[in-house]
Amino acid sequence: MNKIIMVSLMILAGLVSQSCKAKVEESPRSVVPEFRKDGVLEIHGSDGSLKATFEIEIAQKESELMRGLKYRDKMQENQAMLFIFEFLDYHSFWMQDTYLSLDMIFIDHNNQVVHIAKNTTPYSEEQIYPEKPNKYVLEVLAGISDKYQIKETDIVTWKEN
Repeated sequence: MNKIIMVSLMILAGLVSQSCKAKVEESPRSVVPEFRKDGVLEIHGSDGSLKATFEIEIAQKESELMRGLKYRDKMQENQAMLFIFEFLDYHSFWMQDTYLSLDMIFIDHNNQVVHIAKNTTPYSEEQIYPEKPNKYVLEVLAGISDKYQIKETDIVTWKEN
C-alpha cells in the first residue's frame, strides 16, 4: 500500500512540475521571439517602380496570427511582418501588448494596397479596421509608409525562403 501511495505522489509531483514548466514557457514575456527571416517583400508603385524592400517574417499559423509582434521591443527599419489569411475579409487588428508603433498596410487578394493605418498607438485595444477587404497585412515601423511614399494602389510581391 505504501508503494502505491509513493508512486502516486511521484506521478502527481511530476504532473505539477510539468504544469509549472509549461506555464513559464508559455508566458509571453519570458520568451520574446527574435526576428525570423522567412522571405523578402517588395512594394512597387502603380508605374512598376520599386518603392521599398523588406525582410519579412511570415505569420500564417493561427498562433502566429494571434501573437503578431506582441512583446517585441525592437525591429529594424528593413524588417516587417506579413500576415497571410486563408480568405479575403475585413481582417482587423489591435495593438494590445504591442510595444512598437506601427504602420499597418492592408493588402487585397490581388496584392494591391487597399488601406494604410499609420502610426498606431502601442498597447491600444481599439480595433483597427480596414476600409476594404484584405487577405494580407504588412506591419512595418511607424513612419515607414510615409518615408517610402507607400499608398493605396501600390502592388506588393514577395518570395519565401
